[in-house]
Amino acid sequence: MRFTKSDVGRDLEGVKITLNEYLDRWLETAVKPRVREKTYQDYDGMLRRYIRPSLGGRVLTAMRPMDVQTTYQKMIERGLSARTVSYTHAVLRSAMRQALQWRLLLETPVGGVKIPQQPRGEMRSLTVEQTKTLLQVALATPHGPVLAVALTTGM
Repeated sequence: MRFTKSDVGRDLEGVKITLNEYLDRWLETAVKPRVREKTYQDYDGMLRRYIRPSLGGRVLTAMRPMDVQTTYQKMIERGLSARTVSYTHAVLRSAMRQALQWRLLLETPVGGVKIPQQPRGEMRSLTVEQTKTLLQVALATPHGPVLAVALTTGM
């Protein structure tokens, strides 16, 4: 953590509370009054499932970008989508920005964190037999001719 001259002697409340305690306060005072109930529940659920189990017991000011990065990597290893990790990151980033504004932190632990990319599977094409079966079924529908053109021309 880097301190500036203006930070010397500053009493950081974030030194005294855990991430779980902070998130409870943030959800109730900063999120609930300004978002729809469904959004509030989504934020709470996302934090409860993915952030609180691994980071919730940590003291707020002791959190480091590497801790957050490790949490995101574990999410990917569990098979969660990159989109889920990205949404979780957006919620946590919002919470940490508010902690900065409330002067609970001097810098955010989500700064510089890279969202892991989920490896993409190799694209597969239909076999000749699968294509024949698809065409037989599709030709009986109103969109069959369009599908036949798409399949035979590589569209």
